[in-house]
Amino acid sequence: MDFDTKNQEGKVIVPLNLICDAIDMANDEWRQYLDIEKMEVVSVSEYPFGGEYDAEEQELADMIEEGWLTRFFGLPSRFDIDEYNIMEEFIWSLSEGKVQDTLEGAIRGKGAFRRFKDSVHRFGIEKDWYAFQDAWHRKTAIEWCESHGFGYSESGAEGESAVEGTQNEKIRPGESQHRNAAENKAGKRVQKEAARDAVPESGDEENLAWEEISTEHIVRDEWIDFRRSAYRFPDGSVFEPYYSYSRRDYVVVVASDEEGNYLCVRQFRQGIKEVTTEFPAGGIERTDGREYGAGRGQAGAEDSLEAAKRELLEETGYESEQWRHLLTVPSNATIADNYAYIFAAENCRKSGGQKLDETEFLNVRKYTGAEIEEMISRGRFQQAVHIMAWLLARRK
Repeated sequence: MDFDTKNQEGKVIVPLNLICDAIDMANDEWRQYLDIEKMEVVSVSEYPFGGEYDAEEQELADMIEEGWLTRFFGLPSRFDIDEYNIMEEFIWSLSEGKVQDTLEGAIRGKGAFRRFKDSVHRFGIEKDWYAFQDAWHRKTAIEWCESHGFGYSESGAEGESAVEGTQNEKIRPGESQHRNAAENKAGKRVQKEAARDAVPESGDEENLAWEEISTEHIVRDEWIDFRRSAYRFPDGSVFEPYYSYSRRDYVVVVASDEEGNYLCVRQFRQGIKEVTTEFPAGGIERTDGREYGAGRGQAGAEDSLEAAKRELLEETGYESEQWRHLLTVPSNATIADNYAYIFAAENCRKSGGQKLDETEFLNVRKYTGAEIEEMISRGRFQQAVHIMAWLLARRK
């Protein structure tokens, strides 16, 4: 690459478009890194086939580990970028009216990305959306450069306008200067969105979405929004009543200590009227006076990783410096719109006592991996999302 990677003071200068492209193409399957020696982006699989890298990828993974934060720097992942939040911010930037109302409804529940994309196409505001998204990605790229002490070049490989990257530049998503870039990336986005919205081969591409005709909020307070709705099915028939609800998003933490034992809690669960064994978990706190939001990425919510750290400390008195985000999944996609953010925390250390809420009565227990497997097989470890969290944590 014909690009001067350092300025006169020896500061690393990164082509901003390189980081923007990486952010634009981020997905759940690959982890991307910037190699500042070759000034290029490299990737390794998040989930290698059979749990092991092939020889070439293993060599790259070893190089990244050896050159971590000296030559290789981890780029923002899809989880870090939070495309759902970008969609929300775009919607709120629009004028009040039919378009904004329709898009707000489109991003509720499963299939939000596909419905949002269809809606912006129907209203003819694709260029506005792509410009907004590009500006947001550019802002993220600048913040990433600054957080690592890098300068950045606005003009990419040509290097006509190198900047130190120390100024707090204000980016107004949607500015006209980003529209051409958005149009040029359209082809790449089509591939990315097609992969995200793809249906299984056994299915088809007919519209299976239900149309919401009316909704009555039976209970709507700071704790829950419990609704009774009427829907029109794809065949034109109408069904009612259909009950659904909104509750707050929450975290689940598969935590292990320095000896490899897993931290669990024992507590009473009202739904099944039993004392259960499960992993530390709890709600993501909010700052807007409610206990729920309209789906993943809702503004006003505590960061999910910070919530996971807080819940682990409050429920067990343990802390960790080794965290992995495993998955974000709908809690109960059939009738609820909240999400579970699943994390693994390793080498946890005791740092204090429990700090329980007034409604929490639980005891901490440690189990080996074999004991948890036994409890699951005997039906003594019963929370479905927690069992899934266990399987995810053991996969890597």
